[in-house]
Amino acid sequence: MLKKLLSGISFSLLTLSGTALYAQQNNSGSYEIELSFTPLAESTIGPRQSLMGAGSDDSKNYIAGLLRVGYHYNETWSFGAGLGYSHQNITTTSGIVDPSVERMQYSSDLSVWEIPLDARVKFLKYLYANAGPLLHFLQNANSHVDKQHGIGFHIGLGAKVPLSQQFAVTLSPHYKMYSLIPFHSERNSDRAQVLGIAVGVNYRIVK
Repeated sequence: MLKKLLSGISFSLLTLSGTALYAQQNNSGSYEIELSFTPLAESTIGPRQSLMGAGSDDSKNYIAGLLRVGYHYNETWSFGAGLGYSHQNITTTSGIVDPSVERMQYSSDLSVWEIPLDARVKFLKYLYANAGPLLHFLQNANSHVDKQHGIGFHIGLGAKVPLSQQFAVTLSPHYKMYSLIPFHSERNSDRAQVLGIAVGVNYRIVK
């Protein structure tokens, strides 16, 4: 899975480089709506510091979607806010209590609502870098993984390729971390991290 993800990111970076050949449009003062989907991602869940003999959590089938509204302050900078949702399947392996006893495994789901804020800086025509805080809340009760309520962050590199004056497609390799500032006081709590590639459609509201 990791090799597939790294290959996808390499392909994405090559695609991003090619977008520099497109002509630039005047977007200052305009708004945009963007709907994106993350079909390819690698997610890890665990405490900040590994503990000897502790249990572990393995993630699979991560999927996420995001609706974002952005404002172009000028030709270089834009700012946005969004509402996102992510879901993944978790396999939890119990900690070692007695080496002679087989470790137990439990399956569960992890669904999280996300409210990301970001700043985007454009360079090389249609390439951009973005980063910002991420407010997130666990939707479902999960007794095997610590509550994912808190403030995290996200960072990415992307490209927006125009299809017309108003429509464009986006491609964005990104990284995000949950619970950088958790809303609960559990010590050494679990923290989810995601490395993925998002694809989307962008609609610019013409002034």
